[in-house]
Amino acid sequence: MEPNLSTFEYQRLLNTAMDIGHFLLAAGAETYRVEESIQRILYAYGVKHADVFAITNNITVTMTMADDTCYTRLRRVYSRSTNYQMVEDLNNLSRYICRERPSVEEIRKQIQEMQKKKTYPEWAMIFLGFGGISMWFTLFFGGSWQDAAVAFVAGAMTRVMFRIMEYLHTSSFFINLSCSLMVTMMAVQAVQYGLANNSDAIIIGTLMTLVPGVAITNAMRDMIAGDLVAGSMKGVEALLIALALAIGTGVALIAMGGV
Repeated sequence: MEPNLSTFEYQRLLNTAMDIGHFLLAAGAETYRVEESIQRILYAYGVKHADVFAITNNITVTMTMADDTCYTRLRRVYSRSTNYQMVEDLNNLSRYICRERPSVEEIRKQIQEMQKKKTYPEWAMIFLGFGGISMWFTLFFGGSWQDAAVAFVAGAMTRVMFRIMEYLHTSSFFINLSCSLMVTMMAVQAVQYGLANNSDAIIIGTLMTLVPGVAITNAMRDMIAGDLVAGSMKGVEALLIALALAIGTGVALIAMGGV
């Protein structure tokens, strides 16, 4: 049975589909996934045609009805992170919408429930995430257990600084520059005071938590799929993050006499 929605309900459906695309993009989903999810949702409710264009910080959708009436929405995405649990949940929701075609109210309720889901607590991200990853990468790159202990502290401090600067709406470039500067200064000082032996292993191991691996992977995926604009933007974003890490590390090493 074809859905029979009013004009107002179709506009609410468009806004809801945009919400799903927004949360997908903000959670680190690929561009093609965002575009396809919005299109499939709109087609499931009898929309004649849907044009979707998504890049790293913007989604534009034009919905054409059976009587050739068009509605266009544009949505900016100001913050992005990596949350694949959210991506999986939204994927499942999109499939459910296309299969069952629930009411817009039900879709909105499910989206709100997803937003209420608790992620990892901040203490776990500080100590187990950034601190633990930094410690093990330092050992992987040839550091001693003494170096790993310093890297654990540096990694935990990196997360704290990252969150504070995010709260202050600092740009990603300066967040990564400041974090790499702090990590390098801590590593060099730890060696100078005899608390560690290998500053290089500490720096490399800790900065691995900031390397834009997901951004590089998604950029290549988008370019291979033919989304050259979105792929190029993600590639430039990853390059800027890498440049910020290099500048912060280099400045600190020169200032601390580490080179």
